Amino acid sequence: MNFTQSISKCFQKYFDFKGRASKSECWFFILFCVLYGFVIGLVVGFSGVDKETADIVILFLILPILPPYFAVIARRLHDFNHSGWMQLIFFPGYIADEFLGTGYILWLITFVLFAFYISQKPSSRKNRFGLPTKK
Repeated sequence: MNFTQSISKCFQKYFDFKGRASKSECWFFILFCVLYGFVIGLVVGFSGVDKETADIVILFLILPILPPYFAVIARRLHDFNHSGWMQLIFFPGYIADEFLGTGYILWLITFVLFAFYISQKPSSRKNRFGLPTKK
């Protein structure tokens, strides 16, 4: 599955938390989210608005890609025969960094662990979430 097919599939399954997602579908959508956030950050950063306004604009521009992001991660976890709710296990690391002020160290460690986890080889048999995905 290529980049545009993956993005298209994720937006077609905007609120679809059922089934399974391939590694390429998941990673291409994560790449899209990173690029989207980077471009939004650049545009808002160079627009010259104050920090509070920039934060609100960025929040409203990021909100539309959150449902398909959480959906594709849930479907990817289904590929391992785990509940989509398991993605919440990584949130304390993201949130703790904000409160402890560790300079994104906990966030980075949590992200690396999460990335390693969803990069593993999935179950190649049918599981409770459906048939295996094609690569």
